[in-house]
Amino acid sequence: MKRAFARLFLLIACLTIIFSCSGGEEAELSSRAMAALDANQPGVAVSILTDILVKYPKSKQVEEALFQRALIYSLYMSKYMNAINDYRELLKRFPKGERAMESQLQIARIYEFKLDNCARAIVEYYRLITAFDTVVNDDNHQYRIAECYYKLLQLEQAKIEYRTLIERYPASDLVDDSYFQLAGITQSKGQLPEAERAWRNFLIRYPEGELFLDAKFNLAATLEEEEKLEESLELYQEIFDKYDNKEMVSWRIEKVRDRIKSRGR
Repeated sequence: MKRAFARLFLLIACLTIIFSCSGGEEAELSSRAMAALDANQPGVAVSILTDILVKYPKSKQVEEALFQRALIYSLYMSKYMNAINDYRELLKRFPKGERAMESQLQIARIYEFKLDNCARAIVEYYRLITAFDTVVNDDNHQYRIAECYYKLLQLEQAKIEYRTLIERYPASDLVDDSYFQLAGITQSKGQLPEAERAWRNFLIRYPEGELFLDAKFNLAATLEEEEKLEESLELYQEIFDKYDNKEMVSWRIEKVRDRIKSRGR
C-alpha cells in the first residue's frame, strides 16, 4: 500500500513539473489529470492526457504526455500492450528524446516481467544496449538478456551472455552472480569435473561474497554426484550452522552418511 501511494505521489509530482510551463487550456487539462490521479482515477487521467495529445499534437509536452500515459497504463491499469504502443509511438516520434531510452527499457521489462515473453524481451534489451550511446546500467540489461536465455532453457546461449557481461563490464556488481550462474549451468548439464572447478574458483574469487555459502553447498552437491562422499559430507557439515535452509542440509548429510555406510558393506 505504501509503495502504491509513493508511486502515485511520484507520478503526480512528475506531471506537475512537466506541465508547469504550459498555459491556457493545456495547463487546465494537466491540472485535471493530476486531480484525477490524486483521486485514484487513472482512467480519467488517461482520458485527459489523450485530450492533450489530440489537441496539442505539436506541443513540446507530447513526448512526456505519451510517456506518462504509458506509465499509467502499465502501473495502474495493467494494460500492457497499450503501454507498449505508447512507448513505441514515443520512440518513433522522439528517437533522441529525453524519454526515449527509458521507454525502450520499459518495453523490455514489460515483455519480461508482465507478459512473460522472454524471447521478445531479449530483442528489446539488445535494442536498448545497441541503440543508445549512453545507456544507464547497461550491465543490468546484459544480465537480463542472460537470465532470459536461461529461462528459455537455451543454456549455451545463456553462458555466452553471462561471459559477455564478465568481459564487457568487469567492474559490475553482477560479475560474481554471472560466475555463479555459469557454474550452476555447468553443474545442471552434468559436466561434473568442470562444475567442481567452477565452484572452487568461485569460492576463491569471492570468499566474502553473498553467494559464498550457496556456492559451497553446490560444490558439496557436485562432489556428492561425483561419489566424493567424504569430502561432500565435510562441506555439508561446515555450512550447516550458517546455511538458511538447515532442513535441506540436514537431509543431505543423512543421505551422504547412508551412502557411505552402504558403500562400506
